[in-house]
Amino acid sequence: MESIMKYSRWMSDLPQWVTNVPISCLAIPGSHNSGTRDLDPALGTAVDQTPSIRRLGNSCCGQRVVHRWSKTQNLSISEQLHAGVRYFDFRVAVHPDTMEFRFVHGLYGGLVPLALRDINTFLNQNPYEVVILDFNHFYNMNQTAHHMLLAEVRNVFGHKSVPPPFSTPNYKMWGTSLRALWQTPYRVITIYHDDNIVQYPEIWAASTIESPWANTGDLAALIRFLETNYSNKLRYKNDCLYSWQGILTPSHKHIAFNLGSSLEGNMASKATREFVKWLKSGKVPGPQGINICIADFIEKHDFIQTVVGLNQTITEIPTTF
Repeated sequence: MESIMKYSRWMSDLPQWVTNVPISCLAIPGSHNSGTRDLDPALGTAVDQTPSIRRLGNSCCGQRVVHRWSKTQNLSISEQLHAGVRYFDFRVAVHPDTMEFRFVHGLYGGLVPLALRDINTFLNQNPYEVVILDFNHFYNMNQTAHHMLLAEVRNVFGHKSVPPPFSTPNYKMWGTSLRALWQTPYRVITIYHDDNIVQYPEIWAASTIESPWANTGDLAALIRFLETNYSNKLRYKNDCLYSWQGILTPSHKHIAFNLGSSLEGNMASKATREFVKWLKSGKVPGPQGINICIADFIEKHDFIQTVVGLNQTITEIPTTF
């Protein structure tokens, strides 16, 4: 952990001219299923799972299996921030018993409001860092719950929230660089994949990010998917943020044949390793190149260092989409 703590202010430390590059053209480290460090079997199997998985999770042994195959991160949100993560993939559920907002992936994790406050504290301590919060999966949430969560985001971040692109003439995506944001109080981009954002002009719509998903448990297929998208320049909506997902997705059958293993040991660690190798094979940030990169267990295989280092390969500031 000490070796990656130096990335707690990596945006602040970028060469000055790179800070004029649009955020959509920077290489930004992100975490997949960011809030899974604190998954708690005692809170029960979560509502995001199929009935068969929930039945498995209701047994003592089954809970341990679900936990091993649901956990995607070893670091807390605060630790990820200090490690250099600037994009967070948030999956949220209202717990059916406590009615609390918790992170979710197979099991229930930590409290969302506490994580938001940790992020705000980090930003107060590191005033030149910018984070992207992508709320993209919701479970057991009605309209009232969405408004409660959005109000919590507004309450915690207030004036730090970056206006969505195209909402005002001054904050189009193409002009949203670190340097431009540093001239304002804005430090948090919140993307929310639900139509209830219409009453929250500071929240970005789902259409402002593309996140192609390989949806495979095969490592070779994952790399082919990434390479096809990169080589063929399939990132065509260049006025959007773009997430490159270096993750493997186990099938239920695969888990059933590997009950004694874990996502980290069986699939995720090697996926992060190969994703890093792929990024090192001449990949560069840019309008049709690398932007946000997400992985499981982000402290492994020099993932943070590799992604941040790609910004040193930027040779010119794009002038148009």
